[in-house]
Amino acid sequence: EGARGVGGLRARGGPTWGLGAGGGMGIERPPRQSPALSLSRALAAVRGPCSAGKRLREKGGLAAPLLERRPENLPGQCGPRPGEIPKEEGTCFRFLCFAGKEITLLMQTLNTLSTPEEKLAALCKKYAELLEEHRNSQKQMKLLQKKQSQLVQEKDHLRGEHSKAVLARSKLESLCRELQRHNRSLKEEGVQRAREEEEKRKEVTSHFQVTLNDIQLQMEQHNERNSKLRQENMELAERLKKLIEQYELREEVRRPARPTPPPGPLPFPSQDRADVPTCLSPLR
Repeated sequence: EGARGVGGLRARGGPTWGLGAGGGMGIERPPRQSPALSLSRALAAVRGPCSAGKRLREKGGLAAPLLERRPENLPGQCGPRPGEIPKEEGTCFRFLCFAGKEITLLMQTLNTLSTPEEKLAALCKKYAELLEEHRNSQKQMKLLQKKQSQLVQEKDHLRGEHSKAVLARSKLESLCRELQRHNRSLKEEGVQRAREEEEKRKEVTSHFQVTLNDIQLQMEQHNERNSKLRQENMELAERLKKLIEQYELREEVRRPARPTPPPGPLPFPSQDRADVPTCLSPLR
């Protein structure tokens, strides 16, 4: 009679157990009620939603409101396929069915016990297991939330890096296009300069060839002139030689034979200019 009762079982999305007012497990037994009666009422309260949901689904009473609330029945929206229950209601139904199965197994376990104390001990043990499981789930959820926040931060960081990379890529593409245009202009300018230089080289080559041809022609003309002058000089020299020979022959013919003077001193040359032979006079 002095033990604390078990109660406080609420059907708010599933079976939950709370701590008593004194800090112990369970809730104090309501006055003027046996533990078995309060336990039966609490379990019935928990099992009620699941059983009602099953009956509604079997009879089709829950399908009509859900079909009316489907997104595809609204204008301009698309939703689940025909005959498919929405995700939220399906999750609720699965949770209620799972809770109903757990409660059924718990009731079967409690029915095997004989005394209320053993049933209370089994309920306390089950509550402790569920509480430990809930704490582990909370810890795991916190770890997952922390990991999720880290992943979100990493995702934001990667998104920022991606945006920077895209911006840098666009800048590099613009620079590449500018460099291509510059290279194209330089190439065209180089081709134009090469064409101009080739034309200048051809002009200089043609001018040099013309000048060389003129020089060769002038040299040939000078050679011909020199050969002509040489031939004329040879002819003139030959004519001069003949004239000299003729003059010498003529002088020999004109010169008279002179007697040999007697021996003795030569007289002083006091003869006139007319006595000098004409052959010794200077040529005019």
